[in-house]
Amino acid sequence: MESPNPSLTSGDTSTADEKRAPLTTLALSLTNTTITTTATPTATSLMSTHPLNLTPDEKRALLFNVDNSFEVLEEEFDEHWWPLVSNVWTDYNHFKLKNGGTWKVFTCRFTKHRDSSKRSKEENPDKKRRKTMIRPSGLCQARIRILRSVSSKFVRIERCKNSQNHSHTLEDSDRLKRPEAIRALVKQEAVKSYPPVAIVNAVKDLASSELNLGNSVQELKRKEVANIKYKLRGPMEAHLVGSDKLNSDVSEAVSYLKKQEYYVEHYHTSQQPTKGISRRSTQGFVFARPQQFEKLRLYGWLTQMDSIHKTNKHDWRLFTLYIRDGYGCWDVGAHFFVSNEDSETIAQAL
Repeated sequence: MESPNPSLTSGDTSTADEKRAPLTTLALSLTNTTITTTATPTATSLMSTHPLNLTPDEKRALLFNVDNSFEVLEEEFDEHWWPLVSNVWTDYNHFKLKNGGTWKVFTCRFTKHRDSSKRSKEENPDKKRRKTMIRPSGLCQARIRILRSVSSKFVRIERCKNSQNHSHTLEDSDRLKRPEAIRALVKQEAVKSYPPVAIVNAVKDLASSELNLGNSVQELKRKEVANIKYKLRGPMEAHLVGSDKLNSDVSEAVSYLKKQEYYVEHYHTSQQPTKGISRRSTQGFVFARPQQFEKLRLYGWLTQMDSIHKTNKHDWRLFTLYIRDGYGCWDVGAHFFVSNEDSETIAQAL
């Protein structure tokens, strides 16, 4: 851990409770909330005993350029403030105080202290490298300090000494990285079986209409949502991937369906050789619940059949039989997978 930097700590590691200047009262321009501050602009504190009536976008603005220091309840800060700007700030330095409290210095993500490494084309030809955009270093030097006291339930947010405002806009930070609040919304929708485009639209509508986060969600892209969805749904759907070997995969699928109380029948067909085509074997398996067979027996005189391709890595086709029940509604009668759509294989399934 680095030792405290005097230029960042202003030469003082005492908590907000140990030193305070005379208090004056100002009005926050964003709301009707009263802010109690110290006479010195660099040592102000938020002392309202009532929850601030700030929208998420207004909270982001306060945490983006910290013009005046302020305090927020620790639980409120961790849950409803910091996730809004987690894309703006990154951990730079930290220190533990003698009284058990802590402070952390955060720097803008655009700071990037070191230049990116440059590799010669001779050593790494472009055709063998993933093309990426190189971001210059030292674009922004904004820094803030966050103090936590063991004797207080408040978190104090203040600007570091000699730190200036950001040299870019909040929208630029949103383009660089999404805040955790938006990523949480994406994860909430990504677990559902919606395409990435639908998730993007749903998150934008939810963030704008219900959470007042319209500004921070404008840069959300379909590709980013698709990546998050892949990371989340990959482990969730691992049990559906199955074995790479066809026979093992079919056997596991049949066993799984039987455990789910399906009736399952696995079959093989051997087709006679014809002119120009040698003898070949196909297979498939039929599965349905007992009540579905009863519907087929009663109403199977009128049956429709639908085929779906590319449902599995073995390129087997999934067929579904539909019957019209006594209420005049179309209902599922049975399903079957086949390795080939020829007439003999489908006839055997039927």
